[in-house]
Amino acid sequence: MISGEEVSGLGSVLGQLYGQHLERNPEDAYIRQHGAPGFLAGTLRVFRFYEPYLPAGGRLLDWGCRHAPDACLIHTARPGLAIDGCDVFGGERFEAFYRYAGLSYQQLCHFIELPYAGASFDVVIASGVLEHVPMDYESLKEVHRVLRPAGRLIITYLPNRTSLEEWQRRRRAAEYHQRLYTLEQLKELLLHTGFSPLVAGYQTRLDLLGEPGVPRRLLRWTGMRRFTSCLCAVAARSEYL
Repeated sequence: MISGEEVSGLGSVLGQLYGQHLERNPEDAYIRQHGAPGFLAGTLRVFRFYEPYLPAGGRLLDWGCRHAPDACLIHTARPGLAIDGCDVFGGERFEAFYRYAGLSYQQLCHFIELPYAGASFDVVIASGVLEHVPMDYESLKEVHRVLRPAGRLIITYLPNRTSLEEWQRRRRAAEYHQRLYTLEQLKELLLHTGFSPLVAGYQTRLDLLGEPGVPRRLLRWTGMRRFTSCLCAVAARSEYL
């Protein structure tokens, strides 16, 4: 597992990429938001959560990668992994991120199908993706198809149905997620699409993102789950083809 100092170094690398992009695209509000210090710190905490589940080598798919911050962090920490990425738009906009990660990008042309052969990947990362696909059940079946037996699926930034933040967004008629999940629904969805959850919980320092010394799963015991906006999980693909 990477140390705290190594995490800090990863943040510096990613911060430089955000800076380079914003020099060329100063009006890109999305990248400016994700490159802000607070958001970047959260990105690093999430990476530290799932990093132990990454293999040293093999092939990884960053599904719905957008500007691929996960791929950039993974490339730095696991240089032995070959990284592919896919999303619905052309790859020119985030070329600097893709180049750093050594990412092989493909634009998606179908609302479910992925442009890869079966059993192509050892790991699939889904960061803020599942809630946006038209059919989550069918999409997870497709992810199951492209993963090798016992391959890992890592889900992060999945919106929590009981989140106060999501409730407030709807009250203000602000931008919000159309589809939300409870922790139990996430586990059931994984089981019904051929995955065995290895760990699943709330994306907060009181639960799965806890630092040493912070009591894990305190969030669930106290009922404070309503204060966290996201869920995360790691699951293993069934070993049966």
